[in-house]
Amino acid sequence: MRAIIEKEFKSLFKSFKSIAVILFFLIVSFAASKFFSNNLELLQQDQGESVYVSSIRALVMFFGSLFVLSLSHDVINREVENQTIRFLVTKSSRNAIVIGKFLGIFLFWFVCVLSSFTVIALFAGQLFVFDFLKMISFLAYAIGVTILLSLVLKKPSHTTFIAILLGIAIPVLGIWSIASKQFVLKIVKYVLPYYYIMKGSYYTFVPACFAALMLLIALAVFKRRDL
Repeated sequence: MRAIIEKEFKSLFKSFKSIAVILFFLIVSFAASKFFSNNLELLQQDQGESVYVSSIRALVMFFGSLFVLSLSHDVINREVENQTIRFLVTKSSRNAIVIGKFLGIFLFWFVCVLSSFTVIALFAGQLFVFDFLKMISFLAYAIGVTILLSLVLKKPSHTTFIAILLGIAIPVLGIWSIASKQFVLKIVKYVLPYYYIMKGSYYTFVPACFAALMLLIALAVFKRRDL
């Protein structure tokens, strides 16, 4: 499993799109932190500390799903289509492959968000641990969706379109469902991570629990898949 985690982690860092995303995160974090540091009068005393992370929080919640899905939508079905999955199966169990892929992607985003929060901490002079955990929990949910999508849809060409569609639909439906009183959207509210992230407290970790559930479903699907 370790080799699979390392391979997935390194392959993401070798991708031009991934490097562009990391730079985007760092630039936004740096620019926002520098702006608030130079304009301290804009910070309200009761919430000034959290304003420092508002930029990265908005970036993850609005574009996090799209970034994760667009970079890793074919993480498993690409291996199946190229038949490299047969080699992996001879070296590792199916469970190890799915979990390894998940952890490899998770580690990439963990480093990406950690780098952004490090930049923010340098300017703010404070660590924002709980906000960091919120973003990690949210991204874990997106990774769970990505892994499941890559297993349910067999062709990478199909997941490309669906990944972009989901990446746009998830934040739109998530935010809309919180404000809406329609019954259907109320159900959607409890399925998507936005309600729990905005609730805060221990609700913050519910999206990560959803990610674990999606990973279990993905393991069950992969066990029944003919390779």
